[in-house]
Amino acid sequence: MAMTDSGNILAVGGDELDRLTDLPINVIHQIQDHMSIEDAARMSVLSRTWRYIWASNPKLVLDTQFFTKRTPSDIIDIISTILLQHQGAIKSFLVDISKIHSSQHSVVDEWMLPLSRNGLMDLSIENQNSGNAPYKLPSCVYGVGLESLVLSNCIFMPPCSFRGFHKLKRLHLMQVSFELDVATSSLWMPNLEKLSLTLCSGLRFLNIYAPKVLSLTLLACGTDPLNMGPFMDSEKLQIFSIVSLNRQDKAVKLTDLLSSWPNLSLLITTKNLLKSDLQKPTSMSGIKKRPHEVTTFACNLAKHRKSSTLESRMLVTSRFVPITANKGPVL
Repeated sequence: MAMTDSGNILAVGGDELDRLTDLPINVIHQIQDHMSIEDAARMSVLSRTWRYIWASNPKLVLDTQFFTKRTPSDIIDIISTILLQHQGAIKSFLVDISKIHSSQHSVVDEWMLPLSRNGLMDLSIENQNSGNAPYKLPSCVYGVGLESLVLSNCIFMPPCSFRGFHKLKRLHLMQVSFELDVATSSLWMPNLEKLSLTLCSGLRFLNIYAPKVLSLTLLACGTDPLNMGPFMDSEKLQIFSIVSLNRQDKAVKLTDLLSSWPNLSLLITTKNLLKSDLQKPTSMSGIKKRPHEVTTFACNLAKHRKSSTLESRMLVTSRFVPITANKGPVL
């Protein structure tokens, strides 16, 4: 038997336990993915077989809920023990280090090293404590064949040999500071499909080449706008969101975007960034130009891109979009 977080006793009879144990191990891992890590660990006392099953789960989620009632020292000890006892590859690893002081970030580095050598594909590091210093991503991570990378309040400073994540499909960065030199300013990501940068800095000299990108989101990235030149060759782009709080940012022509992105179906932008040489619809004349105001074009742009009255056929809406350091904008 085992005890759940609520204190209830979970009793499992011999026949029921045998039926559970007979399930394919990947199915049991999927069941554990819907449980808290505490309950999944408690299941290991049911039998020796279950003990090894829990320790071999390729997905580890150590999020805010896991750390709620624990001290930073307990957090470090528990995670270190889990990683030490784990058997087999860890393909997906999500960890919240917000409660770990920056003076102990070297411990997080120690976690990253074995993970980088153990089949890691999906990495998420949350560091949302506004009073905590950014976590500097260790060099070992840049050599991993990641397919998904999610970072918050981190420093992205790759080694000189880094040329990009060639297998990466999803890149979501919030409050990430890029510290690049000439050798690492151009990143090749041939399989990237979703790119989102929120409240990031140091983008001015960054060039990301992502020919297969489908969704591109740039939100409140300060005075260091990302170089859009490389993305003009991303013909598969379907969704483009760019929200800026800086009125001095250079505006772009709608016709230039449409000619470069023939499959674009959704455009979200602040009004100060959009410059059009097409006929303006009367529906836009009454929209106030507030810094946080977002204009949304939601329609089949490809259908009307050859029309001289393109904008008048679009559905135009506008609403206030609050942007916070922890959650980003709500669109």
